Amino acid sequence: MTSQQSNLSERLFSAVQHAPETSTIAFAGRRHVGRQEPAPFVDGADLPGFYRLQKRAYWHWLGVDSIEIEATLARLAAAPGPRTVESWLDTVAEYGPGNWIFEWSQLGAKAQQLAQGAAGREEARAQFLAAARYFSLASYPHLKGDRLALQAQLLANQAYREAGRRLPVPLKELRIPFNGKEVQGYLHLPATDRPLPLVIVSGSLDSLQLDFWRFYERYLAPAGMAMLTVDMPGVGYSSHWPLVQDSSRLHQAVLHYVPNIPWVDERRVAMLGVRMGGNVAARLASVEPFRLRAAVCIAGAANLFFSERERFMRAPAMLRDSIANRLGMKSNDWESVYQHCRGLSLKTQGLMGRKTSVPLLSIGHRHDFLCPEAEIQALAASSRSGQALVLDKLPLLQLYETALARTRDWLVDQL
Repeated sequence: MTSQQSNLSERLFSAVQHAPETSTIAFAGRRHVGRQEPAPFVDGADLPGFYRLQKRAYWHWLGVDSIEIEATLARLAAAPGPRTVESWLDTVAEYGPGNWIFEWSQLGAKAQQLAQGAAGREEARAQFLAAARYFSLASYPHLKGDRLALQAQLLANQAYREAGRRLPVPLKELRIPFNGKEVQGYLHLPATDRPLPLVIVSGSLDSLQLDFWRFYERYLAPAGMAMLTVDMPGVGYSSHWPLVQDSSRLHQAVLHYVPNIPWVDERRVAMLGVRMGGNVAARLASVEPFRLRAAVCIAGAANLFFSERERFMRAPAMLRDSIANRLGMKSNDWESVYQHCRGLSLKTQGLMGRKTSVPLLSIGHRHDFLCPEAEIQALAASSRSGQALVLDKLPLLQLYETALARTRDWLVDQL
């Protein structure tokens, strides 16, 4: 590692040493955390001792070592503080040992060093991808205005681009014009000798584009499909656009741009969305039946979470902050946020009742908090060729594999 590259993370973070701690970004004033019942997330992610939802099974599936996850959380727990909220282990206020962003960024910096000193191209790529995952976790939940997280996000994307340069077909960065700005996406190509079917992929309001590498590497690339990742409104490269009722406007612009991408077949384009990304995928299937060939919604938040007040009110702190942050609001007045979010329901918009001609696959867990069985079935029923896959078993790692293998097979059939 050169001296110029060494301490890159230290130099970047030193400029924002006294930046506010993440849990204060979308909530004004002091938090009074009572004994709220944990939200019934199937993965048990809502833990009383943490501000952030702890998606450990998902992080492990992405490639983060389980022992590393537990060791890092142990360092957070052992840190003397002070914390922004004493009962939340991951809110150590100062950027240093025990601080969430610091701990994960240290691991990112180590992986980056190993990548720089790697003997071969494959090893370097693996370490750069590891660095990207660690820096992305440091940035989580990627709130707009969180200056320390933004630095981690910058380093995550730098590492991801470095890994992308070492792919058999180098990663492409697309900048798609929209309303005087640009929608920035990563295009992953398994080959360039023929026009490929394309899957546009977006995640939830707390995920970044680079969270989908594993899905591409294990499922889409071997099946000969290209992947274009796009951040959700208010997140990552799309942070300068707020989330609005027309949740699919950025993705619609991307879909209209597809004919300008030389490596893909504009007649074979699908959209896959997770959580709020599922809302976008279903919406796009309804408003763009001639450009979109298929849609996949994984645990899509399309109606019930936004229309059932009691369900919305059970949202844990990080989810509240993430939603409010994407809307350009504060989460203090959750009732106002709820009234604002009711318009995000595709049923309220009149899009869920009418049947689109675009085939739609809806996948989720029977007891999921944001997308229970009724929602999974309703999304499938919103398409003339809709299918539902309702999962009800654990452990989650096996569920990921089942859901994504089924998704790949379905996309191969449709595209």
